[in-house]
Amino acid sequence: MARSETSPAKRSDVLRDLLEEIEVQRLKKQEEVRDCPLPRLKRFTQQELADEACPTYKNLLVGRSLRMPSRQTLTRIANYLECSSTQRNNLLLAARYLPENLELEGDALQLALEQARHLMCTLPYPAMLVTHSLHVEAFNELFQRLFELPPLNTLPHTQRHVFSFFFRHDLPMRERSTFNDEATLVWQAGVSRSIHLFKHNNRLYQFEPWYQELVEQFCAIADIRQYWDRTPALPAKQGAPSKLILSRNALTEDWQPIQLQHIRISVCTHTYPCIMALLPLDEPARELFTSLGTAPAAELMRLV
Repeated sequence: MARSETSPAKRSDVLRDLLEEIEVQRLKKQEEVRDCPLPRLKRFTQQELADEACPTYKNLLVGRSLRMPSRQTLTRIANYLECSSTQRNNLLLAARYLPENLELEGDALQLALEQARHLMCTLPYPAMLVTHSLHVEAFNELFQRLFELPPLNTLPHTQRHVFSFFFRHDLPMRERSTFNDEATLVWQAGVSRSIHLFKHNNRLYQFEPWYQELVEQFCAIADIRQYWDRTPALPAKQGAPSKLILSRNALTEDWQPIQLQHIRISVCTHTYPCIMALLPLDEPARELFTSLGTAPAAELMRLV
């Protein structure tokens, strides 16, 4: 009979380490809310943790159970304790689970961004470079010309975000995307999917101060709040446009609706940073892209 990889004594040591880490986090949260005015949804007691996240918690504390909580249970405990990403990983490591794969930082992030910028400049399609928070790090000339945007470095830092492009009335993307009922429905579906993507990308960061501050900024933008808590729309069917845009041919100056499809291009082993590009789905879109790439510089400057 194969012997267990972890002996009972070793498992007990690991469980002790895990319970100590949980109690450190629980008592810290309890101290934070001690002087908060009532009503308070959470009191962060041992009994409440057992009721909300881990039914066997009190048995673990008194030694009636030595069964290590599953990774899923630890995720529930971390959510209940409103753990930051670092605190969540501390719980996982205490239980000898692999930590969550966090986003690139520092030099590794800068290298990936630089590689992505070089790649984006070679694409024959409008594209922008975004991080896991959907912050826009850069866009190429075709993207700028398609939506007649000012240079990115002239926009305030708080407006360099996908949601700002979607919602702000002083930027042309929203008006160009809601020119009739069909386009409005496609735009609303795209908004819903982008909000779902943002929440999914940052599910480990939802209790981080930067995340909460960013959500507050979003909710100050126009009418984004009415979309924030909606059930996300289903992904677009294969071949269906993810964007309908009313755009102007750079050579003829004719306005016409075009159909576009989003694709995401990862540039490293992490999902982000990534390039979001727009591919043409119909002949008017292909003609427009050709015009954006061949119009004389003077004409393009006049159109922007």
